[in-house]
Amino acid sequence: MVDGSCLCGKVRYQVEINPDNVLNCHCKFCRKAHGADYATMAIVDSSTLILNDESSCLKEHQSGAGGYRAFCSECGTRLMNYSPDRTSFFCVTLSTVDTPLDLKPAAHINVESKAGWCAPYEGIPQFSAFPEGL
Repeated sequence: MVDGSCLCGKVRYQVEINPDNVLNCHCKFCRKAHGADYATMAIVDSSTLILNDESSCLKEHQSGAGGYRAFCSECGTRLMNYSPDRTSFFCVTLSTVDTPLDLKPAAHINVESKAGWCAPYEGIPQFSAFPEGL
């Protein structure tokens, strides 16, 4: 289990991360939500998630891709995104993990819509969409 939190600390979580399921997502939704070239996400088993949100700050936004993005309504930190059923797909934003980790992303995904100024770093596979089997 790793610990994670938003910037202001009002939303905290624990979850198990599989080091083989860490991805850099270059889709336009992640770029806009993060205000960055891409978002590094860890796909997790939602059944391992333990959420601490005593102030009820965790809010959802339904993304254009049909899933949900959850963020802290106090500080704006994007913490996770998931499918409507929360089991088909669930991931946490790796930058919100507080536990020190030595992980390397397994792939760049959705590079067909990457920012024109971004050249994904070499050494890991690149996929034009979300690869099957992850």
